[in-house]
Amino acid sequence: MFEGWDGSEAGRGTATTATAQPDPAARPAVPAHDGADVLAGPLTTAGQALHAARQAADTGQLYRVGSTQVTEHLAAVDHLRHQADQLTLALVIEASTRGLQLDEQLSWHDWLTRLLPTATRSQINDLALIAHEVHTPGHEPIREHLLDGSLTPARAAKVLRVLRPIRVVTDPVTYAADTTTLVSWAARPDVNDKELAVVAETLLTAALPREEAEARDKTQHDLRGVNESSLADGSLTRFIITADPEGTALLRAVLTSPLAAPSPDATGPDPRTATQRRYDALLTVLGRGVTSPDGVPTTGKARVMVTIPLTVLQEQTEQAGLTLTGDLLPAGTLRKLACSAELIPAVLGTDSEILDLARPIRYASPGQLTALYHRDRHCTYPGCTIPAQWCDAHHVTWYSRGGKTYYLNLALLCGRHHTLVHRQDLTATITPTGVTWHLK
Repeated sequence: MFEGWDGSEAGRGTATTATAQPDPAARPAVPAHDGADVLAGPLTTAGQALHAARQAADTGQLYRVGSTQVTEHLAAVDHLRHQADQLTLALVIEASTRGLQLDEQLSWHDWLTRLLPTATRSQINDLALIAHEVHTPGHEPIREHLLDGSLTPARAAKVLRVLRPIRVVTDPVTYAADTTTLVSWAARPDVNDKELAVVAETLLTAALPREEAEARDKTQHDLRGVNESSLADGSLTRFIITADPEGTALLRAVLTSPLAAPSPDATGPDPRTATQRRYDALLTVLGRGVTSPDGVPTTGKARVMVTIPLTVLQEQTEQAGLTLTGDLLPAGTLRKLACSAELIPAVLGTDSEILDLARPIRYASPGQLTALYHRDRHCTYPGCTIPAQWCDAHHVTWYSRGGKTYYLNLALLCGRHHTLVHRQDLTATITPTGVTWHLK
């Protein structure tokens, strides 16, 4: 949790009635004006100045600008953009006060899309939500923070969205208090979106009657699941995960961990996409659970039983193996798994009869892993810094080639480089003090 938030329910009212919503057709009173347009002159001057600056850039005069000035001008343009955004917001709020979209019988989204053609879809969505909600009773703090610049339109829209479920389960007084609390957190630059979501969730939990809160938690838990479907010609499989809050937290911990971060090495930047890195991180954690040398994961349920031709283990052919669940594993994958997984091969003869149900292929013992952690510190592939505890103990002389599971034949490799080493059939020189890979 973060400083200043204790999740207290003190002072909260009882959820009894929903906050009344304003009639969207009602026209707020328009303040009287004397016809003087206070913005016309400044906007004309600003537009002319920006046009002149843009012309100077377009005519190739930027080479006359010094490097220091380029940096300063970038900062100045960003300041101008911020001022323009704040003016846009003030005008949108004024339009909302007057209900101007009703003159053209348009929704806020359509009205703003027509008037702001250069705005992104996300910006239009946020401004439309603000225009629709900013004058709702209880939202005065949102309007005040928007106009003084301490709340950005994107942040205000996020606040409005997370307030929706709170509004329908609490009374007006408590809802106004919750809005003030949430806005005070949203206006703080040191509070990120995840922390803001924690505040909102705590307010919602406190607003819900106990029975409703328990029913909500049960519904979320009951909706958890994993669905599987084939892609293209069936060579790829898509898994769709529906996670409850607990599962979401665990998955995000993995997908945002250093395991999913770019991992450059001696050959250059990490070539994997963000989705590929997250996939590799998830498989690393799952693989660690299945292949853990101690604890529950080493029971028979965590082992991988594969039927595989003897010639594949001897590298005379490149044929897939078949697991008990019907999955085909390529020969290269099988030989990689043999480094660390508790893989049980049912070796087949020429007529597909089982010749031998081998004992689990040996992996590094806890003592050997400790020694490897101490010696290698991290993945041993040149330039990689994935921590030791997330690496596999790779047999430099492969187990299927007669390599033994001992200290001077083992090297730590992360999942990405473990795959690469097997794919390129790389070898290394190991000494008691380190590992040197021979790259091709």
